[in-house]
Amino acid sequence: MTYPKLEINLRKLQYNAKIEVDSFSKIGITIIGVNKVFNGLYETAEAIVNGGITVIAEALVSNLKKIENLHCEKALLRSPALSEIEDIIRYADISLNSEIDIVRELSKEAIKQNKIHKILIMIDLGDLREGIWFENKSEIEDFVSEVLSLPNIEIYGLGTNFNCYGTVLPTVKNNNLFISIAKELENKFNFNFKYLSAGNATSYYLIEQGLLPPEINHLRIGGLHQFGIEYAFGKYLDEYYHSDMDIKNFSSNLYILKAEIIELNIKPTIPLGELGFDAFMQKKSFIDKGNRKRAILSFGIQDIPYENIYATDPSIKVIGQTSNHTIIDIEDCLTQYKLGDIISFELDYTALLFACNSPGIEKSFVYD
Repeated sequence: MTYPKLEINLRKLQYNAKIEVDSFSKIGITIIGVNKVFNGLYETAEAIVNGGITVIAEALVSNLKKIENLHCEKALLRSPALSEIEDIIRYADISLNSEIDIVRELSKEAIKQNKIHKILIMIDLGDLREGIWFENKSEIEDFVSEVLSLPNIEIYGLGTNFNCYGTVLPTVKNNNLFISIAKELENKFNFNFKYLSAGNATSYYLIEQGLLPPEINHLRIGGLHQFGIEYAFGKYLDEYYHSDMDIKNFSSNLYILKAEIIELNIKPTIPLGELGFDAFMQKKSFIDKGNRKRAILSFGIQDIPYENIYATDPSIKVIGQTSNHTIIDIEDCLTQYKLGDIISFELDYTALLFACNSPGIEKSFVYD
């Protein structure tokens, strides 16, 4: 068996997706299931599809290719690039758009491939990531007007985003502003948006308080089925939500990183000699705690930053990393660890993102 290894619990992931779909459907919200943290793993996308999610979103076209044969719709969870138009039409059914030149090229390529491509028109309400700026009314109207006329292009809905770049939280005020923009466009062009997609999981707290306007009927969600927690607040959902959505029923602890001890010894806790900079041009400081027992594990910063992992043995302390080594203090452990033993860690979202993108970490799947 090869280490380091990331174990992903697909049974829990599928279960969370089912709870997610059932909970949101009760309040009239359709969801896109975001799979991007897994770097296009087919197995994780398949698990949430088996849980009832019908659209899988990825942020990379290369990852859409990995799930090409999965029976569901696929979405590119960002604005397309001109250089990838052909592949976007081939591998994505839906994409997020705010540049009319891009949509024109999508239309041309969709005609060539005899496909209908759906677009989510993005409006920036203040988070300063993608989208036409909400105050540019004429630009928004011109965009919608032309999109409605383009062959082989279908409007999937109107979208906005919160809390990803500018950390702007969704509120009643900015949601109502979004709805008013949608209604003005519908009245002007005599059509209805199928979906008003108001961002991501940060809308949970509005839902729990009964404050999310009923016109909002679509969200793009990853953290809930992936972790059973709300990352916008950094705590478990059941500390916040006690509504009909049955948030408490979600499973957590879906991921375990396992790494092998490749060296074990007793050493001083401060380096010997004149100190400079490490390989990442950082200066370090050390506290003299005497000689202590420590071990080295077979992964490093290039795989996962240690600040985002948590040893399942709470007496283990991670004391530092280099590019491909992680050093742990095991002096206070009741378990007498030895060379070749496996140390397990739980991961947060950042660690999971790094682990899934690291070719040096084997991915394995459990179903218990």
